[in-house]
Amino acid sequence: MVKVSPAPENEPTGDLRFYAALDALRALDKTAEPNADYWRLFLTHEAHTLAPNFKTQTGVISDGERFSPVTVHNNEPDNSYPCSLQTQYVQYPLSELGLVPSKGMRLAGALGLRALGSVLKYGLVDRTVQWNSWLLSTNLQASDNHIDPQDATHLLLQKFPNHAVLVKNLHGFETTAELENFTRLGYQLVTSRQIYFFNGRNPTYLARSDVKRDLKSLRALKDYRQVEHHEFVADDAPRIADLYRMLYLEKHSELNPRYTTLFVQKALEQKLLEFRGLRHTSGRIDAVFACFRRDEVTSTPFIGYDTAIPNQHGFYRLLVAMLLERVAEQKLLLNYSSGAGEFKRRRGAESAIEYNAIYTRHLPLRRQLPHLLLEQAANRLGKRVLVENQI
Repeated sequence: MVKVSPAPENEPTGDLRFYAALDALRALDKTAEPNADYWRLFLTHEAHTLAPNFKTQTGVISDGERFSPVTVHNNEPDNSYPCSLQTQYVQYPLSELGLVPSKGMRLAGALGLRALGSVLKYGLVDRTVQWNSWLLSTNLQASDNHIDPQDATHLLLQKFPNHAVLVKNLHGFETTAELENFTRLGYQLVTSRQIYFFNGRNPTYLARSDVKRDLKSLRALKDYRQVEHHEFVADDAPRIADLYRMLYLEKHSELNPRYTTLFVQKALEQKLLEFRGLRHTSGRIDAVFACFRRDEVTSTPFIGYDTAIPNQHGFYRLLVAMLLERVAEQKLLLNYSSGAGEFKRRRGAESAIEYNAIYTRHLPLRRQLPHLLLEQAANRLGKRVLVENQI
């Protein structure tokens, strides 16, 4: 019989507090952290106005100087995967079963995923409070001088006793210390994805033949010029939102964040993300990406190009070439998320397994068991599939 473990008895130390709504905005006024303006956007606008499939309440935990963004989820349906474990582990894989060549495997996968989904729904797996939740496809982890995980966990257990505590996008690429720390605190580490890194601090990847070829193509590109963030104008925002939609939503999945023109406008105006792109001689933007940075690590949560233009330009290759060159110039570590594994490995990417950390020890057995099932399924079967197929 599984025993229900009690919640930790320790109290959060220092002045760490949870703030919602207007109080969260006032708390951010006291911090000098560089990403405060980005999160202020999600506090001044309801999340669904920035992406319609963000059904969440936003807040912060802060000690007066440092902060971590918080999102609160109450089992809302049809939520994007940054907000939803159900979407990530059930709906997203179901939407991609068409890529499996074997009809028998597709059938078995559909049955297994639907069964898992029923169990997770019964266990209210999407009743979570998530911290370090930037509402991006990849939440970058900060260095040790930010919010203490133990203090954050204890505080959120007090404020949200009926929610699982969730931290997404943990990995052991450079060190396993963070994973070990969350395990010591009582979190379950649930396999999420295989992700890829480019080390711009030692950019040996620039010597790769594929990267050299892509950079040569970029230099030789006719009828286009590279555009830096300061060269974009307000009228570019609707086009940029459309380019993202063409790639992330229409070509891939509507379960990805459906960022709106409002989100792009604000991100451009306030430099909440750093945009770069390719502008045609006609003045039209045809390809774009944007980076989000924390400390010396960056990610690319926003990328798009005009999929209706014949592919002779190879927009995706050109955008990646621009990105890899910039990462080397700035000596950053690029967390290039998941997908296109073979493409990234050929250009020198190194892989790591990413995890979601979930704390459920304070919840009743009915809520704990589905999380345990998810952990077993993801760590035993999911991880093997990721590694064996190099997804």
